Amino acid sequence: NTVYVFKKKDSRHLLTADIRSMIENSSRPISQLTIAMVTRSPSNYSSANKQNTNLGHKIVVVLPYIKQEIPIIVLFRALGFVSDSDILEHIIYDLADNEMMEAIRPSLDEAFVIQDQNVALNFIGSRGAKPGLTKEKRIFFAKEILQKELLPHVGVGEFCETKKAYFVGYMVNRLLQVSLGRTQSDSRDHYKNKRLDLAGPLLAYLFRGLFRSVVKNFNLRAQKMLNRGKD
Repeated sequence: NTVYVFKKKDSRHLLTADIRSMIENSSRPISQLTIAMVTRSPSNYSSANKQNTNLGHKIVVVLPYIKQEIPIIVLFRALGFVSDSDILEHIIYDLADNEMMEAIRPSLDEAFVIQDQNVALNFIGSRGAKPGLTKEKRIFFAKEILQKELLPHVGVGEFCETKKAYFVGYMVNRLLQVSLGRTQSDSRDHYKNKRLDLAGPLLAYLFRGLFRSVVKNFNLRAQKMLNRGKD
């Protein structure tokens, strides 16, 4: 349940803030959350930003069971924080910090077209749910992901959106602080940053995957037999 900020090499991500979230004394699987700063393409590299190569990068989030990266501002709006001012209060603790404000501006511009919570939820749900589902089911799917799979150590019940928004904002703040050179990134090679999985969690992970496969195959075979009219 610790946030690490790593620099990436030979990747479309300049920096990532990672956390492996898990509930203490629970058999729930670990939930990985990654917030990444995307490398700016040459076409977006304006002359105004040439003096500071850390400005102009968009920030995205990789959510469990969602197939595509989601703009970070869309995640905040899906959690119920729609206005730019509400979102910035969770990310930037001093709104007079112009450098931080400029660093987050590209992400605000990217999500400008999404200004409603249900639109944001539908945006997320359509990138993870099965094709052909109705809008209501896509929104329900997104709500389930945000409630149960997003930072489960913060809470998996209802009305945890505010706490999760503050934690996500903290992760984005860490990312921006490193990108602006105010703090150092973490080292993957340092012993204190090594994350070990012991035999118990590894066996549980294997069993969970195999059990899901058995259940899926059983359901498919049962459906085929029902379609044939057999008992």
